[in-house]
Amino acid sequence: MQKLLLPILIFFMACIQVSSAYAQNAADIAGTDSMSVSKRILIIYSKERSNERLREITSGFSSYHSGKKTQTRITSMFLNGNGDRNREEMLNMLNNSWRAYRMSGIDLILATDIDALDLIMSMDGTHGNLPPVLCIKLEGVGGELRKDVSYVLSTIPVQENIELGMELFPNTSKILFISDDTQYGEREAEYAKRITDKIDNHVNFEFLSPKGLEFGEFIKKINSMPLNSFAILSSWMTDTVGNYKFKNISYPFLSRIENIPVFGIQNLMMGTGVIGGYTVSSWDQGYAIAEKAQWLLDNPGKLIRDTLSNYNLSFDFSKLRKWNISGDKLPKGATILNKPPSLYDDYRTEVQLFLAFILLLLTSFMVFAVYHFRYRMLNKELMRLTKENIRRKDLLNNTLSVMKEGVISFSPDFSIIDANYAAQELSEYKRGMIGKKFHEVFNTSQSEENESIRNLIVEAAERKESLRIPENTRIDYRERESRYIAGNITPVLDPVGNVSQVVLVMRDVTDFIKQKRYLQLALESAKSFIWFYNTNTKQFVVVENYENIFGSSGNKFVTHKNFLDIVHPDDRDKLALSYEKLKLQQTKSFTVEYRLSINNDGNWEWWERRGIVYSSARSMGGETRFLYGMDINIDALKKREYELLEAKLKAEESDRLKSSFLSNMSHEIRTPLNGIVGFANLISDPSYSAEEKAEFSSIINSNSKTLMTLISDILDISRIESNSMVFEFTRFDLGSQIEQIADVSRLNLKKDVKIITVKPQEKRDICADIVRNRQIISNLVSNALKFTEKGEIKIEYSFRKDWVEVVVSDTGKGIPEEALENIFSRFYKTDEHEKGTGLGLSICKAIVEKFGGKIWVESVMGKGSSFHYTIPYDIETRVAAAEDNSPHAPGGPLFFSDESFSRAAKNESDRKKILVTEDLDSNFMLVDIILSKKYEVLRAVNGEQALSYLKEFNPDIILMDIKMPVMDGLTATKEIRKIPNDIPVIALTANAFESDHLEAIEAGCNEVLTKPVKSTLMLSVIEKYLNR
Repeated sequence: MQKLLLPILIFFMACIQVSSAYAQNAADIAGTDSMSVSKRILIIYSKERSNERLREITSGFSSYHSGKKTQTRITSMFLNGNGDRNREEMLNMLNNSWRAYRMSGIDLILATDIDALDLIMSMDGTHGNLPPVLCIKLEGVGGELRKDVSYVLSTIPVQENIELGMELFPNTSKILFISDDTQYGEREAEYAKRITDKIDNHVNFEFLSPKGLEFGEFIKKINSMPLNSFAILSSWMTDTVGNYKFKNISYPFLSRIENIPVFGIQNLMMGTGVIGGYTVSSWDQGYAIAEKAQWLLDNPGKLIRDTLSNYNLSFDFSKLRKWNISGDKLPKGATILNKPPSLYDDYRTEVQLFLAFILLLLTSFMVFAVYHFRYRMLNKELMRLTKENIRRKDLLNNTLSVMKEGVISFSPDFSIIDANYAAQELSEYKRGMIGKKFHEVFNTSQSEENESIRNLIVEAAERKESLRIPENTRIDYRERESRYIAGNITPVLDPVGNVSQVVLVMRDVTDFIKQKRYLQLALESAKSFIWFYNTNTKQFVVVENYENIFGSSGNKFVTHKNFLDIVHPDDRDKLALSYEKLKLQQTKSFTVEYRLSINNDGNWEWWERRGIVYSSARSMGGETRFLYGMDINIDALKKREYELLEAKLKAEESDRLKSSFLSNMSHEIRTPLNGIVGFANLISDPSYSAEEKAEFSSIINSNSKTLMTLISDILDISRIESNSMVFEFTRFDLGSQIEQIADVSRLNLKKDVKIITVKPQEKRDICADIVRNRQIISNLVSNALKFTEKGEIKIEYSFRKDWVEVVVSDTGKGIPEEALENIFSRFYKTDEHEKGTGLGLSICKAIVEKFGGKIWVESVMGKGSSFHYTIPYDIETRVAAAEDNSPHAPGGPLFFSDESFSRAAKNESDRKKILVTEDLDSNFMLVDIILSKKYEVLRAVNGEQALSYLKEFNPDIILMDIKMPVMDGLTATKEIRKIPNDIPVIALTANAFESDHLEAIEAGCNEVLTKPVKSTLMLSVIEKYLNR
């Protein structure tokens, strides 16, 4: 039965592990991964590495952080790893090492004993303030506690084992406490003496240490103990197989103790000859210490004093039999180790496990299904939100320009920093509002009891809260009618709570004011109603437009209290207070905004109530006031104000992203440029040899290529965003292109890496831009080569129903799960120390989207990554779109052949004249070195001088720089074309955009070369035009 169940259990355990992994993966994808800030702990040891107790403590300490995923980094420092250093040597090592560790940012130091603490506190004072220190110390031993240090005090079960031994061996007359000759042994012996001194018993205590004794003498002393005795063995250094170390030599000495039973205080002693007892688990201590250390990291500035006194009660079955101790004599909860299992026990456990595994398996699959469903729903929602964000981003730049509300942004000194078109239209100031104060561009007036807008802007910034523009505020003009405005003044706070901007949103309400005055609260629209209120009888009646607003079921409001039942609870007091002010003659009119649910269904709309005292009369109950008013639905205005605030926040986020992009650009450009400038300066130093200068030149060349790659990537991104990248869609064989890329990539393979290609049996041409498609595959293969140390890189493609799917997979180190969502972002790199710009994948994504396809990545850490992208089959549509939108620049770079060189060699005797128009000496020197061996080179420093040299020297060809003083290259070229000759003009420019090249061609240049230009390309183009 046991043999039959074992394979079944193994199978179900494997299934459970797999399902749990899938469920956890789904949960990690669906959930939000909150990454905490990484902390660092330095553990300092003053004892040997081979100390098993310290290894167990370290293991438990590390297990806590890995299990809790605290992101805490742990560093260990062994000051006396081999046990051969004295205190001065350990202190010197600590001082020297601490200089390096301090720079890396240590948040907590863990001293494994008081000796390590003593060394830490004895360090050189020039190191500055130490981080918090946590020390492990045996309670009551080793001196007083320092007030500036946190302690975890440990205890050992001496008293517990004494009481246990007396219970199991009641005739005991003598107890022997055995300790080794290390500092730990001496301290534990001291601890035991303090315990035994408090015990009032007829038993004698003796303490034994091997100090000064040979192994035989030591064993002899133990075996000479009386038969009615037992021993307690303290912590002892052991080797990996449980032998006890005695003067650096391992002995199984417990097997030689035959007369008395031995209790152990460390769980590491179980199985080495001790009978058992109350033991301390060093692993559990390490785990608990890690918990205390994490508490200190989470609560900086605080100290901790805690005591660890948790013991395990366990016995060795073979030793219990030896000393004739039955199980009923043992305390409850004791664990018996090495006990031979019975057939019944085996059968019962396996059945229970089998049923538990079945239940756990079903639960795991259910959890997996739930998390998978959640993941799909969240992913669908994420895609929807992404599309919505893209749509809003496209509308963001147009929002402010089409709004009817005027929006003005003020700096903290209340100068105007931005104003939309509507705000400019409300002002007569036509010379630019930016930098001016509000009162310099607007002439406003309001009633005497209200603050001016100028003062309200200052007040809103001081109070850090939104303020409304007072009613009846108007803007006065010299040559046209005044306009009434309403709106809000809102301060914008930065993350620390300071005012960074003040935003004034105002709208022209002149027409509303006119209608209010002319029609005496007549209906403004169908979304309003007029009401009447009697302050004496509390009668409230909707007198106009009731049916359109509340339905035709009759007036359901008898009193104003009935009306308040459908008003938002937060606005009821505000609405009622307005009537009280009119009743007490505190004001003649009022305006209040509130939320109303017409059908009392929780669907709230914003309304504005305006009321006046129509008349008053004396009655027995006092003065009765009759109020009239109009309620207007302002829900649309409220929504527009909210949308405006959202637009402002999005604009701020856009500005932040722009700053981040410029910061990344500066870093990525300066890095290779620093190498170019530095080694270029070293080349001119005569103290370096030719070989060293050749190496400098190689480094300059490498950094130049890196810089050019970065610039090319940035230009590609810019072209894609501006929709100016040329896409030429043609039919081609994808399999042949993949084979070519694989052949080129095999030239740069690492030793243990190979590239394989997988093609479908079906052969079919696809329609895409062949150059851009090569760029995508080459980029993905390049990334795979960079992160794959051994294994294989596979390039494959397959034809699906509506698209062709291309996959580049590798067996590299993989991508962390938290990095997958950012992998296609610009400048994002999973490893900041790896070479590269971080733009390649974002360019690939943009090109694939231009194709109309999708790109994604699948990765498992330690196993590799797979990048997938698709190209749809809708060929005709995309080809037509590409032909309509792609600009074609005339001409193009040509590469020279061997024939052109031979022709040049034949004509070397009659050297052609080349006029190089270049204002920078370094650029001219480079061109002169390339051309002077074959041609006669003349130089002009600007376009004006080039025109003069053209007439004087009659050159055969002109190389024209574009940006020059006095006269630029394009102007000079236009002047040359006015002269009746067909001399070739080749433009040399650092501008890489197609628009710049088209401008040069339109000016009259025959060819455009982009700096830095390769010498072979330059010679090829020159030969092309000289041999026409």
